Amino acid sequence: MQPIDIPSIEQQARELRAAEIHRVHDLFAKQAEVVGHLATASTLAGLNAVSQMLRPLFSWNPQAHTPSSEHHFAQQLERLNDATRALFSWNPQDRRP
Repeated sequence: MQPIDIPSIEQQARELRAAEIHRVHDLFAKQAEVVGHLATASTLAGLNAVSQMLRPLFSWNPQAHTPSSEHHFAQQLERLNDATRALFSWNPQDRRP
């Protein structure tokens, strides 16, 4: 019967443990990258929607013809809808007409 080489077994166990920890860290880094990218894209889409809502406040011309209140309400509702979608969307995309 051969003697059991305990130091060799311990060294192999440490190497396997280190490899597994490295694999788990790689998986976590990849998932964090994906979540970070999606969160950044969602934040940028939300900021874009907010900027679209604020743009009329800074481009107001008192001499220009004002649209009817019904049209104005529909525009504001559409902007609010866009902002809400952008804030709660994890896969933001540009809304194309």
